[in-house]
Amino acid sequence: MFLQANAQTKNQILEGEFRKFLDHEWMKGASVSFHVKSIKGSDFEYKHDAQRALTPASITKLLTTSAGLFQLGKDFQFITKISHTGTYNEGVLNGNLIIHGGGDPTLTLIALDSAVKACFPALKEIKGEIIVDASLYGTRTTPPNWVWEDLGNYYGVGIASLNLNDNMFKLYLKTGATGSVASINKIDPHPPYLHITSEVTAGKKGTGDNSFLFSAPYSDRHIIRGTLPPNRSNFRVKGGVTDPDYHAVWMLADTLQSQGITVNKERLKVEYQQKNLPPSKAIGEIKSRPLSWIIDKTNKKSINLYAESIAKYVSNKKTGSIVPDSITSTLLNELATVGVNTEGIYLEDGSGLSPFDAFSASHMTSVLEKIYHTPQYEAFHNSLAVTGVSGTLKYFCRYNQAKGKVYGKSGSMRRVRSYAGYINTDSGDILAFTIIVNNFSCKSKVVRKAMEPLLGILVK
Repeated sequence: MFLQANAQTKNQILEGEFRKFLDHEWMKGASVSFHVKSIKGSDFEYKHDAQRALTPASITKLLTTSAGLFQLGKDFQFITKISHTGTYNEGVLNGNLIIHGGGDPTLTLIALDSAVKACFPALKEIKGEIIVDASLYGTRTTPPNWVWEDLGNYYGVGIASLNLNDNMFKLYLKTGATGSVASINKIDPHPPYLHITSEVTAGKKGTGDNSFLFSAPYSDRHIIRGTLPPNRSNFRVKGGVTDPDYHAVWMLADTLQSQGITVNKERLKVEYQQKNLPPSKAIGEIKSRPLSWIIDKTNKKSINLYAESIAKYVSNKKTGSIVPDSITSTLLNELATVGVNTEGIYLEDGSGLSPFDAFSASHMTSVLEKIYHTPQYEAFHNSLAVTGVSGTLKYFCRYNQAKGKVYGKSGSMRRVRSYAGYINTDSGDILAFTIIVNNFSCKSKVVRKAMEPLLGILVK
């Protein structure tokens, strides 16, 4: 009886605070889906339009990482293989070096360079081609329903068979007085196929980085537009390469060449069909860190490349297909295996970058409840950020009762703000919660601040 009365009291207090949230002027045209449910300790539950499907943004990654754990397991590792044709004698490879992309989103140039030199001790020259085997994913690098504004940026990179250094480059610009066009100081790395035009201008003081890099898959040109802070001597912007497989082989060749190893950069090749690869001898491999580490970075840092790589690999493993419908349906099928009702979940990608993704708060809360009762829960829970402490929740609820008591993920894009995860209450309950807000008319940080009292009530 006491637990029931306490739940009723919390419901009433939460209802009052939530009504204040809805009554803000900037919420007049907005939609909200909100669901909180006790999954351990009591029968507390609160709903507001919990069945309404809205654009969720990056909390979509919770669906993808949980499905990845269900299908692959926390100890799964991506594998990049190395082989060669011909012979290797006295530091000279008389044949081709082949890097077989395994879809690893975490592979670094340092790791690849070290592995190649371990396979070929005292390497001096590669006389043949350096080939990337991109047959795992072919040319399907980018979800088709991502918007152009995102594609040239570091968070909108393609997902390739061979990813390297997050498929990213850094652009350094000099800005002057407000309204003037910024000049490019440096592009790092700067391969010959990467051309960038600056149309970005200096904004007003205090406006921050409001720039976007525009490009498209397999294009050799980026245009940077928008505004940057004024009067900066070397302002950094991160961009995404548009042909990750070729970029990886160029980076490897450039690094080997810089170390005095003779390679012919005119003989770099990406092969998208396995049947066209020459017979070769396997000589080494690079294993990624375990999936538990990868999903930790995916959820705490909200890395789209990692989430999409997990989604694509799961689909390829389960169905042999990486067409968009196969990727998203495979994710939903994995969730259905643990009892999630996936009807009404609409996915266009695995990261939440697509504005066409849609699901309700009750969908996400159901996923959180179901995974809580599986062996994968520990790895999943460990991947979540903590309010006021870490990851995407570091600045959320820093100064109220919810600090350190909520484990979850945030999501944001233009006119979208969302949170989902678990709440450890003072009374020992564990609550699964999701709140998704679309089409508010204020800045996103205002919505975030107004949500904090709701979490403060829920932890009590």
